[in-house]
Formats: sequence, structure tokens, C-alpha cells
Amino acid sequence: MKIENQFNLGRFIRATIRKDGTHHVFMSVPSALRPSGWPATITLPQEGAKVGSLKNPKFLARVQKAAHTLNTRLEARRDLDKTYQSQGKKNTRAVAEIYFRTKRFRDLSPSRQYRNRRDAKIVIDWAERRGDPDFADFVKADFEDLLANYDDREFAQLDIRSILNVLCKEAVTANFRADNPVESIKWTAPEPVEEIVLWKLPAVEAYAAMARQMGQPGLAALMQVGIVVGQRLGDLRTAKHGVNYRGGRFQVVQSKTGEKVSIPLNAKLKALIDEARVEGSPFLFNDGDTGTGYTASRLSARFTEVRDAMSKEGDPKMVLRSLRHSAVCVMVDNKVPLRNIAAVTGHRLGRVNRIIERYAIDTDGFADEAMKIVNRGAGGEDSDFDATDFGADRDWEGGSKATYKRPRISEDRPGRYLGALLGQHRLKHVAPTDWPADCQDEESGTQAA
Repeated sequence: MKIENQFNLGRFIRATIRKDGTHHVFMSVPSALRPSGWPATITLPQEGAKVGSLKNPKFLARVQKAAHTLNTRLEARRDLDKTYQSQGKKNTRAVAEIYFRTKRFRDLSPSRQYRNRRDAKIVIDWAERRGDPDFADFVKADFEDLLANYDDREFAQLDIRSILNVLCKEAVTANFRADNPVESIKWTAPEPVEEIVLWKLPAVEAYAAMARQMGQPGLAALMQVGIVVGQRLGDLRTAKHGVNYRGGRFQVVQSKTGEKVSIPLNAKLKALIDEARVEGSPFLFNDGDTGTGYTASRLSARFTEVRDAMSKEGDPKMVLRSLRHSAVCVMVDNKVPLRNIAAVTGHRLGRVNRIIERYAIDTDGFADEAMKIVNRGAGGEDSDFDATDFGADRDWEGGSKATYKRPRISEDRPGRYLGALLGQHRLKHVAPTDWPADCQDEESGTQAA
């Protein structure tokens, strides 16, 4: 009796016995039945150990589950191909639909999936306005024409170029076209609109203290852990007990790059995570309002309230997303080797170097310290230097740093503004009878009664 029938592995699933008695299990779809872009063979199971014996119930169960998933995807792809073939469509929409069904797309974070669908729709609409030709009919000049519409919006242009590159790769895989002209369209990442202000450890501690005072211990712990582990906000806010944190280690498969990092946490950070734990929630960092993990919008809103309470007009504008780059620079300050930094943050060494080039040399005063060391060697003293830094409010290319602008007072919602200003949680604050003297609305000149 054939192995696949003996163990009921499913359609197109085959198995062979190795010399050591283990089984090589794979899906093999005949070329006549194989959808465009579908591999000739796929080893099962796709996740976890691929070597095992079908006589082992656990390995057999994993293989059967993977086989069922693959067959479901196969039928969906075959139905999709039949639809396009019956309509004679190999257009941009067809390529996009193929991409949306790939594992590459499904592995993206929800927010990135949303952005890729949004950008793909822009390309589809552009193609349909040009008569909706087959995707293979577009040449490099056509794609450059589309990108030219975004010359004044560099970040949007980069997103469109990125999705065009993805669609061209899928079209090549699906045999819709033979080349990828987007690869020859050179690009460079645009410079940030505003210079990112780095976090220092004392600033993180101060903001964390304010967050706790405002009823957000989860936000406080997220910031204090984030400045140490240097992970992306999306990976931090979705981190869970027993998955990303166990045995005193923080571990994550990074949502953007797929890099795996595993970081031991010290006693202080472990205590912060334990203190911020909310019964019934699996998340490490929880919103004080909802009692569960932060969404991206709620995390932004809660941090904005803390920043309103901490900042004065004209202060550097602190943003949460800079915690990741700040963590790199903190480790550089503490003489951590570059490869160790990369192992913690999941950056490539080249990217770590670029972060250091962008921030550490001037922002952290390395040049000042170098001159003082040389001066001391010549018998001088640090007091020989003028302490004034005329460029402190500008980056090395002369661009203005981001600065905080205090929000306007809303007479309809005075409690929210004053709650932040006085370091109280907005939902627990009762507006006082009189506004503080410095709460006068500078534009209208009015005060709340």
C-alpha cells in the first residue's frame, strides 16, 4: 500500500522513506494542474521540523494540517487562474490579486498589508485609466511616468515604487511578463521631514513617571523596555506573555524583516513588566483605559497626552518611534560592539553604522569630547572651550529640529488639556473653577470661566 494512502495525507501529497527510517513528505502538483507561479514541489510541514516519521502521531498531525492548508490554497489559486483565463485577463488587477494571496503578503503586519493594498489600488486605477492593458505591455517609461506624479511627495513616491517592484516580481513568477523594469529605476530613501530627537535615559524615566501618574503604567513600561531592547513599536505593543516574554527573556520575530531576536532582561525590566501586567490580558503593555493591548492609534493618543504634560512650547518634540534608534546610540555610548548591537535590535551592521553616522557623532558630543581629549594631552583644560553650541537647534545639514507646540485650549474640553498639563489622567480629572495663569489661549486671549 502506498505511504500517502496508508496515512491519508491528502491530494497531491507524496512521501518517501529515507535510509534512517524518517519520511520526506512533499506536495507535487502535475504541471497541467499547477497554477501560475506555484512551485513544482513543496516540502511538508512548512513550519517547524521537516524531518520526522509518519508513524509519530504528532508529526503526522502536523503534516496533515499543512497538507489541508496547502490544498485549500491550491484550489483557490486554480479557481483564480481559471477566472483570469476565461476573461483573458493578465492585467494589473490580476497581478495584484495573485500577490494578495501569497505567503509573502500574508506574513506582513496588518498595517503594512493595508498600506500595500492602498498603494496597489493606486497602480490599478492608473493602469485602468490607460486602457487596462496586460501588465506585460508596460515598460520602464510607463512606470516612470506614474512615479513622476509624486515628485513633490517623496515618501509616497517611494511607496508606489515599492509596490510596483513587488507587482513586477509577481508578474515574472506568474509568467505574465519576462522582466522587471522597476529594478532599473534608481531610488534613494528620502530625508526625514524633521530631524528625529534622540531619547536619553533620564528623559525616558521622567516621561515614564508622568505616564504612571496619568494612569498608564503600560506605556511607562513600554518606554523603559523599548529604550533598552530597541525594537519597533508595533512589535512592542503586540508582545505577549508566554510568547514574546518568558523565562526573563524578550524574544520576537520582527514584523518588518523577519529577523529573530532573543534578549535577556535585567531584574529592573522584569519587575516593570510584572508590575504592568493586567489580569485577563495576554499583552505585556496594556492601555490603562481599555485594560488590554494598545492599538497603534491608542498608543499614539496616550503618549501625546503624556507629552502635553511634560513639554513646554519650544522644547524638542519627542516621538515614541525614535526609541529604537535611541537604543542604538545608548549602546554606542556604553561602548557596546556593533555586532552585539545588531544582535539586540535586529539591524544589519550597515544599518547600525548609518544610524551612528546620522545621530551619534554630533548629537552625542563625540566631536566635542575628542577635542577636549586632545587639548588635555597638550596640557589644556576643558574650560578652554566655549560651551555655547550655536547649532544646537539644527541638524548637521542645517535642517530645523522638530519642536513641541502646545495645543490650543478647548473651552469645550478643558478637562483633557488641564489633566495633561497638571499630570492627571484625563478621565479622572475634574476641571478647576479657574484656569491656571499660563493656560491662557495666546491666540484668542480668552480664559475658561
